[in-house]
Amino acid sequence: MSDFEINLTEVEESGSFDLMPVGDYEFVASGWENKTSNKGDKYLSVTFDVTGPSHAGRKIWETFMLEGAGLNVSVARLRDWRRSMGMDPDVEAFGIEQLEGMLNVPLSAKVNIEVGKDKGDGTKWDDKNRIAKFIANTSNKVSAPSPSSNTESASNDDDFDWDK
Repeated sequence: MSDFEINLTEVEESGSFDLMPVGDYEFVASGWENKTSNKGDKYLSVTFDVTGPSHAGRKIWETFMLEGAGLNVSVARLRDWRRSMGMDPDVEAFGIEQLEGMLNVPLSAKVNIEVGKDKGDGTKWDDKNRIAKFIANTSNKVSAPSPSSNTESASNDDDFDWDK
């Protein structure tokens, strides 16, 4: 006996999961997760939703290292992401509050196709779309939300709890 029953005959066909063509797209970041790599380094996995001009509704996930290998590249990409939304990229104490302020803000980025890497067992991962470059927004500056008076800001990474 089943604990559930669903009708699969009245379902719309799902959209294509083919790769999007290389080009410029509009996005919003819709969410993020704090994760730990197999090496034990913390990183952010950020979900970017395509809003146009085509492929609206598709998602691209990007990784931003918070420590270990790739930290310098991630810091530069976080700055470029902020710049793409018209936000000031110079943030001395970047933390959850600043990251949350970057969600649902429109931005433009160039998408490319990353060729799937070797899995180590003779097979390869599938090719996937990646954000190759965040496109700077110089036309309209957006101010990040100001910290509320009852919220502590992180002054350095040692005191900041990314697990919140």
